[in-house]
Amino acid sequence: MEKRGVIKTARLTLRPLTHADEAAIVAALADFDLVKWLAVVPWPFTATDFHAFFEQARSGRHWVIDDHQGLAGLVSLAPHLGYWVARRAQGQGYATEAARAVLAAHFADPDARDVGSGHFEGNAASARVLTRLGFQSTGQHPVPARAQGRTLPHIDMTLTRACYARANPLTLHTARLTIDPLCPEDAAPFRRIVTTPSVGRMLFVFPPDWPLPEAEAFVHKWRWTGTPPFRLALRLNGQFIGAIGLRSLADPEVFYFLDPAHAGQGYLSEALPAFIACITRRFGLTRLTAEVFTDNPASARLLQKAGFHPGDLGARTSPARGHPAPVRHYHFP
Repeated sequence: MEKRGVIKTARLTLRPLTHADEAAIVAALADFDLVKWLAVVPWPFTATDFHAFFEQARSGRHWVIDDHQGLAGLVSLAPHLGYWVARRAQGQGYATEAARAVLAAHFADPDARDVGSGHFEGNAASARVLTRLGFQSTGQHPVPARAQGRTLPHIDMTLTRACYARANPLTLHTARLTIDPLCPEDAAPFRRIVTTPSVGRMLFVFPPDWPLPEAEAFVHKWRWTGTPPFRLALRLNGQFIGAIGLRSLADPEVFYFLDPAHAGQGYLSEALPAFIACITRRFGLTRLTAEVFTDNPASARLLQKAGFHPGDLGARTSPARGHPAPVRHYHFP
């Protein structure tokens, strides 16, 4: 994972540790019931211990978990996943939310390796967090618990990319839509929509005679796996009405389509901003691109309303058109 300064979640800000955090961390780690489950943290934890830890935290792999009340805990990926949450912030799902954000940033790198973690036997709360995140047990070995002054059985756990993707699907909810991973059952409605002439001629990929087996293979190829490329389904009351996707991190092109039966009701105007906000935050993207045929003014208006800016003209060939046609490049922001 590339070095991240600040990571935002729905409720939390994950930020680098600073010297100003000393008092809050020393106070939080005065709680023996918390510290007893942390392998390397001494008890009592003093200002001297904080200063020693601060030097390690300069690696850019440790983040303060900050909520609306201030410091709520700490999360790290250095390289194993570790975390703790202060007593006043426990029971609110902060550990899961913070760890999920750090893991999302890690697996946004297509070359990212598996992540290790674990918990002492008897630490049921941490076991629940890791299981929820997709970690699986790989064994057990004795580990010194510094605060307790003894060695305890430690449950070793590992998170693979595949397990991460299954446990942490990218799902969004807007006022009227659910935006979630494609599934095999989406192939038939996907094919029906993109082979509709008025839709297909505005897209760059799909031929008008696209066979269903190829659509099924395409949906499988573009399913959610934890990192781009992927496409997500747009669902209205559970019905597939379109899709939206991202090509790659190196070429962050956004694309989408909607069933003409649902056009003119603002569904893409609802979906696109939510999708942009999610992928820029989740994958640390600072730019996005899109391309639109110049005879598709509705899509051009949609992009500009979502914050895209028009750029150069070019030409693309759509299988449904059968000949090159002018396109406008757009960029965000």
